[in-house]
Amino acid sequence: MEKPACILVATDLSAHAGRAETRAAMLAQSMGAGKLVLLHVVPRLPLEAFTNILERTPLETEQRLLDAARAALEERAKRLGTQYAITTETAVRIGRAHLGIAEEADARDAGLVVVGGYGADLVRELFLGATAEKVLRRSLRPVLIVKQEPAAAYRRLLVPVDFSPSSTRALDWAQAVSRGAEVTVAHIYEAPYESTLRYASVENRVLEAYQAAARRQAQETMRGLLEPRRAAGTDFLQRMLHGHPAAGIRELAEEMRPDLIVMGKHGQSELEELLLGSVTKHVLFETHCDMLVAPER
Repeated sequence: MEKPACILVATDLSAHAGRAETRAAMLAQSMGAGKLVLLHVVPRLPLEAFTNILERTPLETEQRLLDAARAALEERAKRLGTQYAITTETAVRIGRAHLGIAEEADARDAGLVVVGGYGADLVRELFLGATAEKVLRRSLRPVLIVKQEPAAAYRRLLVPVDFSPSSTRALDWAQAVSRGAEVTVAHIYEAPYESTLRYASVENRVLEAYQAAARRQAQETMRGLLEPRRAAGTDFLQRMLHGHPAAGIRELAEEMRPDLIVMGKHGQSELEELLLGSVTKHVLFETHCDMLVAPER
């Protein structure tokens, strides 16, 4: 995979956002990215509120907030650039955060978008940052959601695959960010129409034979997926579980305690803009580690 020319990290300038900023800088350094861009989006609602409170004109209020954001960003960018020996830039936009992030990512053709899993507004973002989820739902670019304090490079990765083209892209990203880490590739399978057959009271021995055939097919497909990469010098651990994908990934995450889960994302559709894929959403909300979601292209 080519080195990303630009990594974009979105920050709300809170203490929690420092996790995403630091992780993005670490990846910019390890991946040899051309530059790291720190972005802050000033929301319009607080801007209107501050205008009333401070008794200033909208233009004056806007300028004060933009100046403060630029100063804070420049300070953080300078510190990260010096600490990690990387090129940094800053950007400020006004509007809805997830839309501003998408627009800036497109404008700079960002190879990776990094956002924090938690933000400053704990009422609006009770569990996972609302902005992070919206970015992930709509984005056609790889998105990394940072939930943990980045104490070191990623050391243990979990890569769930369904053998689609997006799984291949997920493996590309896992290899790009792992740098010698332990990478476990997992497939959670169910035989087609298995639940229907079970409700139809099909005998257990028939179901077991059906499941065994599905497992053999999955193992063969897994070999075909990984053998070319192993031949090129990359090794992987493998896991194969029977059950529902979301539950299986959660079980593996609890057992393995990975630093990062890397998943593929299927092609964008109108429905996906409204509803994040069920498996991805479950993993996002039910695991505590960082998560990178890579689209097919």
